[in-house]
Amino acid sequence: MKAKTVIPVLIAAALGIHVVGSLLVVYFTTSNPSYAVEENYYQKALAWDDRRAQDAVDSALGWKLEATAHPPAVPGETALLEAALFDADGAPLDGATVSVEAFHNAHAHDILRVPLEPAGNGVYQARLPMHHNGRWELRFTVDRGGEHFTHRETKHLYVEGAWE
Repeated sequence: MKAKTVIPVLIAAALGIHVVGSLLVVYFTTSNPSYAVEENYYQKALAWDDRRAQDAVDSALGWKLEATAHPPAVPGETALLEAALFDADGAPLDGATVSVEAFHNAHAHDILRVPLEPAGNGVYQARLPMHHNGRWELRFTVDRGGEHFTHRETKHLYVEGAWE
């Protein structure tokens, strides 16, 4: 090959490798099911002051929420998520409307949104198709007697039955 043709071929090859490499990166990042973007992230960013105000309300209320998950007892059943709600003095809070958004950290695109049913003594529960043990993000909203309370936590949950 002549020196006059080697340099243009090397430049074209380098550009071609760069384009193919970039397309591969785009393909792999957009086809990964564990990749997710926070829903309505822009609106949530604009509402930052509202979130801080809600945090102040949560703190002033002094309510506590303790979340636990129980793996299914039999095959074909789903995991049971329980939320125990207490007032500032530690007394159970009944008569609330409780809902949750839950997702496994490795599957953040798969958000489970369900209302929890009252089970008595400040406990609210729901069965969720939680199919992965590990770190779960739980975002609770509670409405009771005109008060609005939120609770967010990330915790390790065991939600798969022993037979799985």
